[in-house]
Amino acid sequence: MDKNTIVFSDITRAQRLVSFLDMDHAKSVRFTFVRVRENDFLAAARQVKEVEECGYYQRKDCSEFSRVLLDLNPADTYSFLLAALQMGLVELKHWYLLTSMDLKNMDMELFRHNHARFIAVDAVDPTFLNMTKNFHLQKFYDYVKQKWDERNPGVKKMSEAVLAFDSVYLAAYTFSSLSARYPLLSDPLDSHCRTATKPPKPYKYGSQILYHARNAPLMGLTGDLHRLSPMKKGNFSLRINLLGYSGNIDDIGFWEPVTDVHVNMTGDSKAQLQKNVQVSDELKPHFRVTTIMERPYVMLKNNHYELDQNSQFEGFCIDLLAELSRDLGFTYTIHLVKDRNYGNDRFGNGSWDGMIGEILRGEAEMAVAPLTVNFKRAEVVDFTKPFLSLGISILYKIPADHQPDIFSFLNPLSLEIWICIVIAIVGLTLGMFLVARVTPYEWNLNFSCCTAHQPHPAAQFSPQNTPVELSNNYSFWNTLWYVTSTMLKGGCDFGPRAVSTRLLGGTWWVFTLVITSAYTANLAAVLTVSRPFIPIKNLDDLANQTSISYGTIKGGSTMQFFQESKIASHVKMWNYMKNRDVFVKNNGKGVEKVATGNYAYLMESTSLEYEVQQNCNLTQIGGVLGSKGYGIALQKKSEWTDRISRQLLLYAKRGIIEMKKTKWWKSKGATCTGMGSAVKQQRFSLNISNVSGLFLILFAGLIFAILTVVIEFFIRSRQVATQEGKPLHKEILQELKFALNLSDVKDHRSRKRTLTETQNNDQPLQIMASLQQIPES
Repeated sequence: MDKNTIVFSDITRAQRLVSFLDMDHAKSVRFTFVRVRENDFLAAARQVKEVEECGYYQRKDCSEFSRVLLDLNPADTYSFLLAALQMGLVELKHWYLLTSMDLKNMDMELFRHNHARFIAVDAVDPTFLNMTKNFHLQKFYDYVKQKWDERNPGVKKMSEAVLAFDSVYLAAYTFSSLSARYPLLSDPLDSHCRTATKPPKPYKYGSQILYHARNAPLMGLTGDLHRLSPMKKGNFSLRINLLGYSGNIDDIGFWEPVTDVHVNMTGDSKAQLQKNVQVSDELKPHFRVTTIMERPYVMLKNNHYELDQNSQFEGFCIDLLAELSRDLGFTYTIHLVKDRNYGNDRFGNGSWDGMIGEILRGEAEMAVAPLTVNFKRAEVVDFTKPFLSLGISILYKIPADHQPDIFSFLNPLSLEIWICIVIAIVGLTLGMFLVARVTPYEWNLNFSCCTAHQPHPAAQFSPQNTPVELSNNYSFWNTLWYVTSTMLKGGCDFGPRAVSTRLLGGTWWVFTLVITSAYTANLAAVLTVSRPFIPIKNLDDLANQTSISYGTIKGGSTMQFFQESKIASHVKMWNYMKNRDVFVKNNGKGVEKVATGNYAYLMESTSLEYEVQQNCNLTQIGGVLGSKGYGIALQKKSEWTDRISRQLLLYAKRGIIEMKKTKWWKSKGATCTGMGSAVKQQRFSLNISNVSGLFLILFAGLIFAILTVVIEFFIRSRQVATQEGKPLHKEILQELKFALNLSDVKDHRSRKRTLTETQNNDQPLQIMASLQQIPES
């Protein structure tokens, strides 16, 4: 804490301070009283020095700056300052408040170059000097000093002379004004005085003189003399003088009973800052800072009710403001904006609310908050360079996690793939059925793949001269069974023999191998991990639906963005929002509405990032729309705008802003590792684009099988036509009719043979001999 010492000599002077110490703003300040006894000023100065060495305080509560209130008359004030000079108390870290009003008339030559601060009030009001051309204040002082030296050499109480001048001036004005109306000199005043033999006699015109004096419209050396009236107690002011770092006595402001102190010490503090000397807080420029509660920029500490005004707050903007204050040399007082708004021209006539309105009305000099820089605001206030860049994004709640349903085993493949698989099965069945019917190498005895070269078992029991009919295993239903069983890895009791059918079958096996492997690989993930489904992916999806309501902060920059945008989707969204109750008061309300209802909140990306980090049930939808930034707002044409902007750019260059962002976004109770890290915006299943190549391979295999069977059919037809001496085209036509079941097998010579009568034990050999004419694949 700061060291505050009150030095006095007369006990009655100390009693006057009781009312001051009972004030609320003084109760939290610790004072030490030092009394000057028997004019021993050196002992009092030594006692002040001991107090400043923190003998009575804990070291952590002790400030290096010291403040001393000298409640002494002018002569004693000067004597104490000489003793303080001997004790080394007149230097940079000290400032003195003098209750005497004679700082200008004291000989301060010994003290003006030690950089201590001396503050005192001056009763002289410059208004009188400006109004009166024939009055010269310095000549008045010189005259008073001359007369004073003749009677009482030493320190001159010029303040008493100024007050005496106003008294005489008021009396002369009153007598001059009333003498024309009343015969004031007709009755001598001395005849009314008290004597030893008679009591005082009331003056005849006394009440008129008193009334006129109290209500005289007169401006004196000390200001408006109306203050003499009991009804006008607050109608006066005192100028404040400072002898500081520059060594000159400057007028730095004024004090008046109604509005208290008004000072501007920037000139003195600038002179000190130019030489990189630490400035006392009292001499630094002071800003009233308005802000708004918004996580994580400005928040109340858990024990805020125990703390003073500035210490109650924490957050990114509070840290940034403290950093700027320390580096640029200013002090500040933080208060929350009264109407809890950012700043909007509500009616378009310059009636701004929120933080912008407080700056325009002079209730604050600076706004440090997540305040977006936009064109309308920049017309009425100054903005620094942005300290954070951002855009607009969508905050949405992750849907509830549902357990897999009874048909969740279908989820590894998308609906399109399942439809294409069914089409592939039907198409391959038809294709293989036709190919197997057309190719002559799939016609044989009814045998299995394991007895391909064995005669039909019933052949030995066939009657003599009965033709042996060849069959085709690939009927439509058998072909469907073959396609299905091979796909499910169940196997089949027969297999393709012709080149064309084997080519088509091999292509199908490649297709089923990949499809089955992909299905198996994704089945475990789908059945054990539930992936919520979010119906919107970007801003356009939000604009083109009505099932999910959406909105933003009422009167904020995001609302102004959609209100002024000319883009079709933005206009559509604004038309939706303006006619519904979708706006919220602040980000906290918006986040709460997202968490509890079917609502999408349009908010600035930096704030959204923080909310997603803190709540894993929330996610960001889509990218970032637009580009804007948060800036510090100051009064128009403020000299601090460029200085703060340069400092912000320096912070960005050094990574200070990024470190503070990391501190408040990720280090303060953050539980989620990333925005929407646990969310996919559609089910995690293969889609048609992932396996479309397999269907192309299957289709190519079908085409090659058809080409191969055409070649096989042509070669076989030409062989039969040559053996039987028939025209090729007739044989081709006859083979097609048989393949398509348009002719009976008994009329088809290439599909029947006649067996001669032989011994029973020779029948198999003869059957085999008759089959020699049928080429094998």
